[in-house]
Amino acid sequence: MGEAVSAMGIAILDTDKETANLLAELIAETGEYPSPYTSKDKFLEVINPKQHSIAIISDEFVDVVEGTKQVYNTIEIIAIGASDGSACLKAGASHFLRKPFRADEIVQVIQALGAPGQTRQAQAESPFVVADAAMGRIMEVIRKVAPTQAPVLIMGESGTGKEVIARTIHALSRRRTGPYVGINLAAIPETLLESELFGYEKGAFTGAYATRVGRFEQADGGTILLDEVTEIGYGLQAKLLRVLQERQIDRVGGKSPVKVDFRVISTTNRDIAGEIKAGRFRNDLFFRLNVIPITVPPLRDRRDDILPLAAHFVHKIASREGIQEKVLGAQAKDALLKYSWPGNVREMENIIERAMILTEGDTISAENIHVDGMSMGDAGALPEAGTTIHDMEKRLIYSTLQKVDGNRTKAATLLGISIRTLRNKLNEYTRGGQISDDFPGDPAGCDPEDS
Repeated sequence: MGEAVSAMGIAILDTDKETANLLAELIAETGEYPSPYTSKDKFLEVINPKQHSIAIISDEFVDVVEGTKQVYNTIEIIAIGASDGSACLKAGASHFLRKPFRADEIVQVIQALGAPGQTRQAQAESPFVVADAAMGRIMEVIRKVAPTQAPVLIMGESGTGKEVIARTIHALSRRRTGPYVGINLAAIPETLLESELFGYEKGAFTGAYATRVGRFEQADGGTILLDEVTEIGYGLQAKLLRVLQERQIDRVGGKSPVKVDFRVISTTNRDIAGEIKAGRFRNDLFFRLNVIPITVPPLRDRRDDILPLAAHFVHKIASREGIQEKVLGAQAKDALLKYSWPGNVREMENIIERAMILTEGDTISAENIHVDGMSMGDAGALPEAGTTIHDMEKRLIYSTLQKVDGNRTKAATLLGISIRTLRNKLNEYTRGGQISDDFPGDPAGCDPEDS
C-alpha cells in the first residue's frame, strides 16, 4: 500500500443556502472538506488550488465558472442547475448535473474527478498503459525519479503521451498532495506569457483591476509543467532561468520577490539541440531543465503498445459515454497494427472514440475505423484512383451524419471540427449540387440541436 493521500477541499457556490449546506454535509461524509458559500464575492476571495481541488458552482454563475477555470485551471468544476448545462460546460466545467439530482450522482462525479484520496492513490499506482519494452524502461526511470526533486525534461513527438508521463511523475512523488499546474507555452501569446507565468499586481498595467497569481505561485508546494518549453522567447528565458535558480518570482508591477516551492517538469516536441545551435534556446536553461531526460518514442516504434492502448481507450470511452463496451475484430486489429500513427496516441484515442460511437453492434471492424476520411478497411488502406481529398472529406461527413441521425452537433464533435465549419462544408456541397443520395434529407438543414 502507498502512503495515504490527505483530503482536499471542495468549494461550493449556490445562492440557495439549503442546497449549499446539503452539499456540504454530503461532501463531509465522503471524507473531503467542504466550503459552502452563497456569496459570489466571498467565494472568489477564498477559492485557491492549494485548498480546493474541486468547485461545485451553480449555473447562475457562468462567469465564475469561466473565471475560476481561467485563473486556476487545476481546479475541476462541477456545474449544477436547472439549465441544459451547455453554457457551463463551454465555460470550463468538467461535468454538469441538472437539479434535482440524487446524492449518489454527485458522489460518483466527485470520485470520477479523483477527489477522494483512495481514488487518487489508485490512479497513482496504475498510471497508464505500458506493454512495449521501450515504455517499460521509461516507466522504470519514472519510478526512480518521481520521489526526488530533480527537474525532468520529456522529449518526443506531439501526441506521444508526454503530459501523461508528467502527471504520473507528480502522482508518484512526495508532492502528490500538492497542486499540479500545467501551462501550454505554445498556446499563449509572447506578450501575455510573463504575467501568465509570474502573475501581476493590481494596477500594473491597463486592465489589471486585481492582483493575479501566476502559474508558478499556483504550483507552490507541488509541480509545474512547462509544456512545449522551447516555445518561450529568448528574452523571457533569462527570467525563467532566474526563477529556477532563485526559487522566487517577481510579479509584473510587484515591489518585492515572492518565494515559491515547486518541482519543474518540461516537455518539447522540437530538436532542442538544434534550437540551441540556432541560438533560439539558452544552453544554461537547457542544463537547468535537463537533469533527468526522458525521450518518448513515437507509437509507430512501440508496436506492442498499439492493441493494449486501443483496448484501454475502448473501455475508457464506453465508461465515459455510458455505452456498450465493444470488441475489436481481427481485421480491425490488423489495420491498427499496420497504420503508421503520425498523430501517435492522441490520434488513436480520437479514432477509437469515433469508431466506438459510430459502430453498430458489438464488434468494431476495419471498415468502422476511419483515418483522414477513409476507412482502414479499404483495399490497401488507399482510396480509389482519382478520388480527391474533397470527395473523401464529403463522404466522411455524410456517413457520420447518417450514423448520428443528422445531428450536426454530435457529428461535428466526432469529426473534430466546429459546428460552423461543418455548416460551411454542407452549404458548399449544396451550392455545388453535390447532395449525397445516401444522406436522408437536406444535409444543410438545421437539426434540433443547431438552434
